[in-house]
Amino acid sequence: MNEDVILCQKEIQRLRCVVRTYESQMRELENYLEQMAENQMLGDEARRVAREIFRIWKWILEE
Repeated sequence: MNEDVILCQKEIQRLRCVVRTYESQMRELENYLEQMAENQMLGDEARRVAREIFRIWKWILEE
């Protein structure tokens, strides 16, 4: 039984690391989309699409 507990604890630690990595990547994606939506070097259509993707992304995160 003790070995099972140790294995579970190791798996929990691994999953926590996976979640932290995922959350970090999602924050990076959100920042990137926001920057793209505000980038004046892009054309109007590209900024509009970036804003739309960013809006949908924020909606997904809220769900």
